[in-house]
Amino acid sequence: MSMSPFYRRHWRHAAILGLIVLTGFGLFLPEWRKAAGNHFALVQTIHEWGGLFYGLAVLGLGGMFYPWPTKSPAKSPGFTRWAYFFIVMLFISGVGLLIGPSWTRSIATVTHAIFAFVFVGWVVWHLVAHIPIRIGKKKPFTLSLARRHFLGWVIGTAATLPVLWSLPSLAKVVSGRTIQQGEVQGALPGFVPYTVTNGYPAIDPATYHLEVNVPGNSIRLSYEQFKALPMIERKINFQCVTGWAVDGVSFLGVDLEKFLLSKGWDPKEKPWVLFYSADGVYTESLSAEQIHQYQPLIAWQIDHRPLPQSQGFPLRLLVPGMYGYKSIKWLYKIDFADQDVLGYWEQRGYPENAYLGSYNGL
Repeated sequence: MSMSPFYRRHWRHAAILGLIVLTGFGLFLPEWRKAAGNHFALVQTIHEWGGLFYGLAVLGLGGMFYPWPTKSPAKSPGFTRWAYFFIVMLFISGVGLLIGPSWTRSIATVTHAIFAFVFVGWVVWHLVAHIPIRIGKKKPFTLSLARRHFLGWVIGTAATLPVLWSLPSLAKVVSGRTIQQGEVQGALPGFVPYTVTNGYPAIDPATYHLEVNVPGNSIRLSYEQFKALPMIERKINFQCVTGWAVDGVSFLGVDLEKFLLSKGWDPKEKPWVLFYSADGVYTESLSAEQIHQYQPLIAWQIDHRPLPQSQGFPLRLLVPGMYGYKSIKWLYKIDFADQDVLGYWEQRGYPENAYLGSYNGL
């Protein structure tokens, strides 16, 4: 028996929205990010462009696209109208994450995450509380109302636990940089906490050394020796490829090009510089041309205080004019090569030339 137009639209929406939700989990949850592997950029593209076109269709086509069970949306069941509200809010916050000034992107980041997880938990609760259960070929039966609602609340709450766990970090994203200043172990307000290993490497500054393997002149600098080098300060607008941004961030550190040249680096002989993170996974690379043009820093301070652990303590790379994934954190080794070696995110589909505005999810 053929399905009615409503049920066709209903299952079409379930499939599309399910794909958007799953790719959203792939962007948010560390284990899912690792499982995506080299397809991470594709996951991001599906989530961003799928969500964009889905939201435009819901808003632009209205009743012709969205599965209203009645001709009058106002007379539709509360669940349908609430679902429409959540979808619209997710669309608005998603667009806000991709465009606009940094403060609106920060708010949109938190809003999008909260609405997404509440929506998922709410849908799970609705399904458990309202859909009959079939066992084998037996006649469908329905749990008692009290039991279904209790089970729905339990499963719905479990589905929203990730966002509840993340609320302290998410709150710091919009809190500005005027509170909780400077603790080495703390998170930095204004930045979205993110790591490819689901944790931060524990680095003792007393035993830390930066290894620089210039051909014929390998050196090791302690943290204190590094801080004694000539420093410069740069104020930049830091932007992540996923959309969020923080304006007017001050970094203090050593000019990378001058530092490497002073140690004997010959850009013509070894035109590629390779960077390694102490997390044991993250790598990056820059060409001599990129280094000369963008004047990166090896930074040890942010906003006039030592880097927090979440921002790469004790040292990180800072590449003005490029997306944040080029600014590797927990820097511990620098090597040189005569050809490029793809970094962690480049191996997963992101462009090698991460100039701001060069990547739009395609």
